[in-house]
Amino acid sequence: MDRAQVEKISKALADETRLRIFEAISRTKRMNCGEIVSMRGVTPATVSHHLKILSEAGLIACRREGQFVYSEAVPETIEAYTRALSKIASGKKTSRRGFLSRAAKSASALVCSQFLPSPLRASLFSQSAPPKTSPNNSARPQLALTLDDPTLSLGSVLKWPEANSRLLKAISGKDVHGALFVCGMRVDDADGAKLLSAWDQAGHLICNHSYSHKFYGEGTSYADFAADFLKNERVLAPYRNRTALFRYPFLKEGDTADKRDRFRALLKDRGYRVGHVTIDASDWYVSQRFVDRLAKQPNAPISAYRDYLIAHLLDRAAFYRQLTLDVLGHDIRHTLLMHFNPLNAFVLPDVMKAFEAAGWQWMDASLAFEDPIFRSQPRTLPAGESLVWALAKETRRFEDRLRYPGEDDVYEKPKMDALGL
Repeated sequence: MDRAQVEKISKALADETRLRIFEAISRTKRMNCGEIVSMRGVTPATVSHHLKILSEAGLIACRREGQFVYSEAVPETIEAYTRALSKIASGKKTSRRGFLSRAAKSASALVCSQFLPSPLRASLFSQSAPPKTSPNNSARPQLALTLDDPTLSLGSVLKWPEANSRLLKAISGKDVHGALFVCGMRVDDADGAKLLSAWDQAGHLICNHSYSHKFYGEGTSYADFAADFLKNERVLAPYRNRTALFRYPFLKEGDTADKRDRFRALLKDRGYRVGHVTIDASDWYVSQRFVDRLAKQPNAPISAYRDYLIAHLLDRAAFYRQLTLDVLGHDIRHTLLMHFNPLNAFVLPDVMKAFEAAGWQWMDASLAFEDPIFRSQPRTLPAGESLVWALAKETRRFEDRLRYPGEDDVYEKPKMDALGL
């Protein structure tokens, strides 16, 4: 590889967004444009520009399969790039200094630290301060699956017994136990008891998610919300793995300090802790769009919705994990929010596999909730959102990175519209 090509690759990877795109493609082997657009900070207007530069540098190859164009990393280019840098680094001192001076303007230390072998990293950076290594790469991150709103009503797409069977099989395939957050009104009959019993017998946590899924904000008093929470205890009482964890509907914990603190006191009196989410997402909306499409086109392929969902979940996981590291200075055991819905019933095995491919390790929900971070009680108003979001909000140091609400359909709608999903 000649010097012109080395500099071209360095410039291609020097852009922060382009580097993230290349990392994502390398990590998942291949990605389509929809998955790339779903990454934070990447828009449909810029993605083609970034992919063109990466392609011209020989870092990726683009291939069309049907209606989708997939981008794949070209490992041979990075190998040749590494050899070229190694050759330059071992040459004359003046030549090395000249190259590094130019390279410093076009490629950050982050590029080298992530893509070069450790002996070459030592050679390149031995004369200066070592590049910072993020704790983000220090250990394999862990997460547990938590599933909200089991229901008997899934429309015409899927019957609840099949959905239940598919979800349970996907989780058992990873030899872990999840946490099921139950909204009583959706399963308060004999069939609902059968649904919950299957989860209970499989060893999953059965947790309280209120009876009526009330929004604990303006219009819902403390008394009404508390009564609804207590009503759900009757529904959950028969199950051996019933666990004193409560998850607020919509992750909203009260719009006033009085309502927030009174309900927290009630939880404590009843022996409950909050079943916090650390990785929030909008999987429910992706499933809703999938179901709506099937109503119009019964034979519509599931693959595009699966790919979008996986890209969305991985993006949100990366965002909240990095926010965790920045707020706390260390990682935690994460809990991923998903829902009992048709799309997840079909694609949960692919979702779990994708997280493993991205470096995540699945763990039991009971173990995840033992992390001391889940005893935190952020003093934010309005209270709620994911735990990591609330902790970041409380510091007042991350306003430029936090949106309200943390996740919602309004963020995903324009992206899915643009992709025709």
